Parts: sequence; structure tokens; C-alpha cells
Amino acid sequence: MKQYLVFGIFLYISQRNKTTAKEIAENFEISTRTVYRYIDALSMAGVPIISESGKYGGVYLAPNFSLENIVLSQQEKDTLKSAFKIDNLTQQIKCILDKICV
Repeated sequence: MKQYLVFGIFLYISQRNKTTAKEIAENFEISTRTVYRYIDALSMAGVPIISESGKYGGVYLAPNFSLENIVLSQQEKDTLKSAFKIDNLTQQIKCILDKICV
């Protein structure tokens, strides 16, 4: 379930110019502390997430980041597909996995 949430948070952030941890927490029904843990996990995995504090702060992806830059081996694609074989995946996530794991 954690992988589903981390991937979902990644998708949520990537679809917005800027969002907040509070907004992510409300959307995924988790605590803001959990959001920050998952953002840290994404950062450790090499996803360039920028987090700014303050009135006009927020969370967003580095402007130069693109999923097209990610090259996966066939084994990695198969692993990714099997890791997300969950019945309640949203249609949007299924479409993205189909694009990534052609």
C-alpha cells in the first residue's frame, strides 16, 4: 500500500505546478508528516522534488525533470507492473503504467 501512495503522491505533484503538503494529505487522507516522509522517499529515489516553506511555498518537481529521461530495463518494467497489480488502481495510474512499461 505504501508504494501505491508514494506513486500516487508523485503523480499528484507532477500534475500540478505547485501544491502543499496539507493539500496532498487531505487528498490522500494521510497526515502531513506522512506526506513529508513519502516526499523524502521520492527524493532519495532520485526524483527532484523541491519543497519551499513560507506563505508562498509549496512542493513541486524541478522544472527540468521528465519521465522520458527514465530508462528502465525489461526486468524493471516487469517488476513495476507486478508491484502495482492492485485491484483498486485508478484508471489514470493504469494508463501511466501502460505508457511507462510498454
